[in-house]
Amino acid sequence: MIEHILKASLERNMIITIIYQKGGEITIRNIKVLDLEKEHIKAYCYLRKEKRIFKKENILSAAFFSSNTLKDINI
Repeated sequence: MIEHILKASLERNMIITIIYQKGGEITIRNIKVLDLEKEHIKAYCYLRKEKRIFKKENILSAAFFSSNTLKDINI
């Protein structure tokens, strides 16, 4: 399901929300996928306000962006 949402972001130029784990830190990020590769993605990260590279294996969850998304997630 995560792969489907990543592809939709790329193909439809959509913002998505991911839960991402790097080391011991878990963050919620709104991103727009710019390129999909086998093990990582290139995306614009709205949290960091710059292009970033994300390892696919570190993406715990992905959903289509909604202004209600953050209200629905409990971490």
